[in-house]
Amino acid sequence: MRKMMKKCLIILLMIFMYGCQPKEEVRILVPQGSPAMTILGLDQHTYAVDIVNGPDPLVAAFSSGSHDAIIAPTNLGLKLFQSKDLYPCAAIVVWGNYHLVSSRFDIFDMDDLKNQEIIVFGQNQTSDIILKHVLESYEITANITYVDSVANASALYVNNPNQIVMVAEPSLSKLKVLVPETKHIDLQIIYQSLHQDQSYPQAALFVHRDLSIDKIKKLLDDLETSINEVNEEKEDLIMYGVSLNIVDQKDILKNAISSSHLYLTLVEDAKNEIDIYLDIILRMNPALIGGSIPDETFYWSDAV
Repeated sequence: MRKMMKKCLIILLMIFMYGCQPKEEVRILVPQGSPAMTILGLDQHTYAVDIVNGPDPLVAAFSSGSHDAIIAPTNLGLKLFQSKDLYPCAAIVVWGNYHLVSSRFDIFDMDDLKNQEIIVFGQNQTSDIILKHVLESYEITANITYVDSVANASALYVNNPNQIVMVAEPSLSKLKVLVPETKHIDLQIIYQSLHQDQSYPQAALFVHRDLSIDKIKKLLDDLETSINEVNEEKEDLIMYGVSLNIVDQKDILKNAISSSHLYLTLVEDAKNEIDIYLDIILRMNPALIGGSIPDETFYWSDAV
């Protein structure tokens, strides 16, 4: 009897110790801005999220394999995959957040861009390419002046709102507060009108090859739930986003969410949109995607 009790105690102790073991968190890296909005509903005990500014930390993570998953511009993930295939693409999460703003016009539309100066951030980057693609498709000639960041573009607009300036969310929603007369053109909607309602896949989820299929599937499910809840503007998630300094006011964040086009689409269901997007980039600046269209290994599948 004593031996049996001892065995039972050992079994109970083992069960207790197993239950007390810390669960391994899935580490995610995400850039500030619209991509950071996608993770607001993730369980903070299951996922350890690092939010960074600028492309350099993303490039370093893709090269080092430091994180289990990375949310990044689609073209950047592809370019780095071409040189080191650690992170295949699993889903698209941001479907375009570029906008043109001006307060000069009563109704601001594409015709107003003819022969005008447009201030654009990111020369030869995707912002520049999407705008040039749209202008070319509408047969519009415009003079483009470049600045190095969306922050500088926004500052120039505040200084002179009569200018036409390209910005991205959440900067657009901030500018609408600072300059209430602001009108804007949503380049995502314009792009859709040119491509049978198909969108451009601006930011994607990339997963480490060593992350288990079960964890990737759970991440995809949880991230989709998170994005859906963010789009529903749940109050606790809005306040969490403010605490992460995505923006400093909840009303601005709510407005930014609605025009950031946040939707999770599995990569296998987005291949056509990705191919069109990459063809445009390949024609205008092949270096942005490493010089070529990716092979099938770039697209994550639970069959791998």
